[in-house]
Amino acid sequence: MQVNENWHQQLKNQHREHLIEAGKQLFLKHGLLQVKIKDVCAQAKLSRVTFYKHFQSLDELMLTIQMQLFDTLTEHISQAARPQEKGLAQLAAMLHAWVHFAQTHPDHIRFIQLFDMNYEVYRFPDELRATYDEFTRNGKENHFLLHALTAGTADGSIRNPAPPLKLAQFIFTVMMGMLQKMVTRRSGDIHPLDDQMMKQLVDMLLHYASHADTGWSDSANLT
Repeated sequence: MQVNENWHQQLKNQHREHLIEAGKQLFLKHGLLQVKIKDVCAQAKLSRVTFYKHFQSLDELMLTIQMQLFDTLTEHISQAARPQEKGLAQLAAMLHAWVHFAQTHPDHIRFIQLFDMNYEVYRFPDELRATYDEFTRNGKENHFLLHALTAGTADGSIRNPAPPLKLAQFIFTVMMGMLQKMVTRRSGDIHPLDDQMMKQLVDMLLHYASHADTGWSDSANLT
């Protein structure tokens, strides 16, 4: 009996992942507004009945993909840090892991960009919007860069006077902005990340984090 239950749960999880992957591919290819449930089902080779066992709507699928991709990204980056190292070294490892992730998973970055561009104008149901807003709020308050920046402030390797949380949000905005620009699909081609440009960006952010003379003040807009 237990074996049978485990098999059914594995199959259910597999179907869910197939729907998520199908949705991601179709949203990237056609845009968020042009995809229908029947398209996702056809791509995943699953029925509408199976779809509704996992998601109440296409909107829920869309938000699920966005949150899953963010979690995958932040987990990958966080795993690069070694707690025994100084904060600046942890930050450097995380930024390099970030670039590597974008190089190996450009579709992840591209989908996050596509979702961000449409989120404010797309009419998500209030319940789903509240769920996503809570997700992003928790992500900002418990920022995945925060431990490294706090450790660096304590050990002296990070001397930027900005509060660690503000600095984390600034670094996130700069990194995602540049990575999203670099992986944008144009004319059907995927343009590889410019290694030299990304190295310069990482070096700039590390320099910014490790130096006290940054021109930062409490009134600076780092969010």
